[in-house]
Order: sequence, then structure tokens, then C-alpha cells
Amino acid sequence: MGLKDLFSSAGRSKSKLDKHIKTVQNQYAQSADRYYAMEQLLEMAEIPAIVGLMKRFTMNASKSIEDEEEKGWLYKRLLGLPLDTVLPAAKEFCLQSDNIAWVLRVVEELASKQQEWDILDALLAHHPPGYERDPSAKLQLLTHLQEIDDARVPDILAGYLEDPDEGVRFFAVEALLDIGEPRSLGPLVARLGNPAEDSLRLRTRILTGLARLGWDVSAHRDVINKAIGNDHTFDGTHIKER
Repeated sequence: MGLKDLFSSAGRSKSKLDKHIKTVQNQYAQSADRYYAMEQLLEMAEIPAIVGLMKRFTMNASKSIEDEEEKGWLYKRLLGLPLDTVLPAAKEFCLQSDNIAWVLRVVEELASKQQEWDILDALLAHHPPGYERDPSAKLQLLTHLQEIDDARVPDILAGYLEDPDEGVRFFAVEALLDIGEPRSLGPLVARLGNPAEDSLRLRTRILTGLARLGWDVSAHRDVINKAIGNDHTFDGTHIKER
């Protein structure tokens, strides 16, 4: 094969790859056409093809039943791929996408603990506490983290109590209260007493959560007394719901 033919062949392969990726993302395409395109990408079995295949999860098809079936089918097929293909593809996809929940499920199912944390650490570095125009990927990442039984998780979540997005902060509060790790008390009280915190529902959620956990908050009396409202009481040691 001459050099000209080699480049021509590579160009045709790239064109075919792009065509199939475009089809799997087309919400108005026939379901059969999307399935065919997904099968072709699976047969290519290379990281760029699998990254493109995962883009199916970023689109909602016009018919909801077909959409659910296609995503479930793809999830199962991804679980059958070699780890040295699917995990690098998953990492690349998650770093460039806002819809990462499905692919994180694939990672959870296939990866070892260390492999999963390698991907999660990269995502945490990509989505640190800070402004993002669309925090949906960050929230999906934190949702995934919340379900992991690991001592690192509460400290990671506590960092997002400082996020500028109220929805992210509120999620972090709920996640920390749900996990119930005692060392999270300090960060939660600090958020409660932060004069810049203007979310009433967030402050109320912290008070309610601390009341239900029954933690001794006597070391933080000044903050609690200033924050306590009509829905809670404080006896100097414990918060209680009215």
C-alpha cells in the first residue's frame, strides 16, 4: 500500500467514525439506525470509537421508551469491553462531557478501587469547588462519590461547601448529613455561621440534620445561637426540631 493510499484509507476511516458518532447522537434518527451505528463503533473497538459511542448517553431520543432501552443496551455492551479500552475511554469521555452518570456506573462496575479513584481524582481536579457555568457534571460526580464507602469521601464533599453554586453547596450538606461522619461537624457549622451564606434552605437543612443526628454541638454555641430560628430549639448541647 502506497503512502497516498494509506492516508486515503485513514481519511475514510475517520469519516466513517464521525458519521457513526453523529448518528448515535441524533435524537430524531430511527432507533435501528442508532443501533447499527453503535454496533459499528463497538466493532472498531478503539478508544476514539468508544468515546464517541458513550456520547449516546448525552442525548435523549424523541421516544422515551426507545431511549431507555438503547441506553440500557449500551451500558451492558460496554461492560463486555476490554478494560484497557473502556476505562481510558471513560476517563476521556467524562473529562469532556456534562452527562457522566451512566459512564461512571460503567467505571464502578468494571474498575478496581485504584482504577476508579484514578478516574475520580482526575474529575475532581477538573471540577474543583469554584464557578462553572453548568455544574451538572460536578453534581453527578458528587452523587457518585456519595455512594462510595471510603474515608476520603466526607473530606472531599466538605470542600464543596465553599462552592459558589447554591445547588452544589446544598448537595454537599445533604450528602455529609446522610453519611453522618462526626468529623464533618466542623465544616457544617462553619458553613452555617458563614456570613456570606444567604441560602435559608441550606442553613435550615444543616440545623435539621444536626438535630436528627443528635450530635453534641456545645463547642459551637455562639454559631448555633445566632443561626437558630423558629423551626428549631437549642439547649446549649443539642439542637432539636420543634
